[in-house]
Amino acid sequence: MINLKKYSKEVKTVFCFLFFGLQIVFSQNIPEYKSFKGEVVNDSLNLSGIHIINKNSGAKSITDEKGFFSIGVKKNDTIIISSIQIKPHVIVINFKVYEQDLVKVYVEPFINQLENVDVKPHNLSGNMLNDMLDSGVKNPINFNDVGIPGYEGKREEKIVSETTLLLQTLLLPISGGLDIEAVYKHLSGYYKELKKIRLLDKQYVAIVSIMEFYGLIFFINNFNLEEEEVYEFVLGALENTNIEEDFRTLDHSLVLKSFEDYYKTIIDEKN
Repeated sequence: MINLKKYSKEVKTVFCFLFFGLQIVFSQNIPEYKSFKGEVVNDSLNLSGIHIINKNSGAKSITDEKGFFSIGVKKNDTIIISSIQIKPHVIVINFKVYEQDLVKVYVEPFINQLENVDVKPHNLSGNMLNDMLDSGVKNPINFNDVGIPGYEGKREEKIVSETTLLLQTLLLPISGGLDIEAVYKHLSGYYKELKKIRLLDKQYVAIVSIMEFYGLIFFINNFNLEEEEVYEFVLGALENTNIEEDFRTLDHSLVLKSFEDYYKTIIDEKN
């Protein structure tokens, strides 16, 4: 007679081994990515716009105005720091470097010496101040010049909500008038299309950020894609998973797991 209690225990033990075995295999297939943060340091150079390239994955980034950068890496990747103003610098992401929160990179300036330079006058007097005044170039004064804080970005067109228009209509004597242009833009569908465009723009920025972080080579090698297929693959993954939010919170293990799951669904649909 079969001992059901003993049999059930043995089945549970086998299932546990299989489950943990699959977890180990799956975790080995996903590389451990992280945001590698660094600071390019030099006292005499403009540190913004220096190229940071992951040679292994194709990921790329640039430094900000203070020389800071962030780029996606995994262990044993090679990072190349390059610009026309500095000598190329290479960092190998070994275990010690990988574990650091921030790495300072001291770079040397690249000096390109010219043998002979002929300087020809172009109606210049030699007095720099007078020549600048006579050049006809005018520098408009902005809020920075007078120490007043202000918005430096590109301003987006404000979308007047339907609620606002309704309140304007109800309070017409008090509000001072109805925004006729906003009413027309609602009725014509202009605002609806504008919202779609902004959503697509936001989505495009997210896709490009993810592609630059992990690199084209990563997607091509891990998901059997052609270069021109990578964008559509990332777009599809964003629309069907929580990748965008996980990427924003730097949870790269969940991002990569979602990419793996999305890729499996594509394979299953083809089969």
